[in-house]
Amino acid sequence: MNILVFIVEDNPADQKVLELHFKQMLGDYTVRTFSNPDDMFGYLAEKPFAVVLDHFFGDRTNKTGLHYLRELKKKYSSIPVIYYTTLNDDKVRNEVISLGAEQYIIKDSASLVRLRTALDTLVAKRSQKKGFLQRLFGR
Repeated sequence: MNILVFIVEDNPADQKVLELHFKQMLGDYTVRTFSNPDDMFGYLAEKPFAVVLDHFFGDRTNKTGLHYLRELKKKYSSIPVIYYTTLNDDKVRNEVISLGAEQYIIKDSASLVRLRTALDTLVAKRSQKKGFLQRLFGR
């Protein structure tokens, strides 16, 4: 099973770490990266399994990930979003979750493990939604 994940991250080093982590460590993932979240919207017809979305985008846009999360959930509510940020703010965390994000993960030394756990949980949820015969025969 090959799973398409969009990574929306403006920091090139973080973007590369995530891309390598998905491709080499997690296995079944295809990754498309975006430095500017506005660029991602042109590719959503590819129906990614999930979007990993940062909060801050530096000079690329004057909007935060909250704006893009709202837009994503309004237009593509079925695509799971994992909010992945350095911002440790309970108010923002609560808003992110209330807007429909699956997880709010703070970037730190254990964040890649939490990200993998979040994706594994999403994959498990997806397979549970299939009927018994679909799960049994992989369709």
